[in-house]
Amino acid sequence: MIGRVHQLLALLMVAAATRDDGSKRDGLLSRVATRATGAVVDIVDPDVIIDQVDVDALMDRVDVNALLERVDPNIILDAVDVNALMDRVDVDAILDRVDVDELLDRVDVNALMDRVDVDALLARVDVEDLTNRAGIPDIVRESTGELAGSALDIVRRQVVAVDHIAGRTTYRLTGRDPNKRPKSPPALEAVPTAGEVESDHVTGHYAGPISRLAAFALDATVIWFAFLLGVAALAFAVNFVMGVTLDTSWQTSVAGVALISLWAFLYLWLGLSVAGKTIGMGVVGLSVVTREGAPISGRQAAIRTVVLPTSFLVFGLGFLGIIISPERRSLHDVAGHSVVVYDWGDRPAEMPGPLAHWLERHGSDDEEVVEE
Repeated sequence: MIGRVHQLLALLMVAAATRDDGSKRDGLLSRVATRATGAVVDIVDPDVIIDQVDVDALMDRVDVNALLERVDPNIILDAVDVNALMDRVDVDAILDRVDVDELLDRVDVNALMDRVDVDALLARVDVEDLTNRAGIPDIVRESTGELAGSALDIVRRQVVAVDHIAGRTTYRLTGRDPNKRPKSPPALEAVPTAGEVESDHVTGHYAGPISRLAAFALDATVIWFAFLLGVAALAFAVNFVMGVTLDTSWQTSVAGVALISLWAFLYLWLGLSVAGKTIGMGVVGLSVVTREGAPISGRQAAIRTVVLPTSFLVFGLGFLGIIISPERRSLHDVAGHSVVVYDWGDRPAEMPGPLAHWLERHGSDDEEVVEE
């Protein structure tokens, strides 16, 4: 390094000796400066120089505002690899350093809510879709159906209780033991399920006289009012289209009786052959099946419907079998090879709990018991 310093001094002396010649001195100074710069770079240790730099003093002399004005943010952002930058971000560490409570304390909820346009927000909400996705219609429908079904079942239980009491009493009056009376067709004999109170359930049991009378009354009402409504609708249609007033006095004539009889036959026959029950039977909770417990055919339904009026002959003796016969069969049941049983659809037919418990305490026959 000493040799390098001697070379540098020699160059400086040459430059001083030639200072009187301007052009020569300029060329020489340029060459000397170039060689001196190279020599300085060769002999200077950057670490030593950096150690000698006062960084604080240097930063104090930097005009940060002027420096930022010379920075082009677009160039910097274009050079940034956002994906690489995000990959290096430790989100968990950032969230760990966030004081959520302090952050929430600094939020002005009232000011935030004041800036929310509730009307615009609600206008963008599809209420129908929201309620459908929440299942609210299904909940309302199910709860309404269950409520209506429960109210109807309360009435049905009372009818079943009266049926049972009347059946046991009349059967005992004939000198027979009601505990030995068959309970239901063979195919509908239920197998007891563990944990159930069997004596409450009467699904598939032979239906008694009170429930059958109630179903018949409902069907007669439906047949009559449906017929009147149909005649009124026909009269209105003829008057509206043709301008002719239809005389409805013919309803009491032979033709009227024939028409209502035909309508009654179609009503009963279609209901029994298609569903095994009429509207009135469905409300009361009854169903018509074969003696074995299978659905009846259309032929059986037709025969049963045709013979039904004959059960009213001789003071209704055709219905006496409902009270005294083991299977509670009327005359038209015998003709159609059918029986009527309790059937509440997707719910078990039941008798009132107090009556069931009373029968248990007094030795009611197990054959009079059926489960769901």
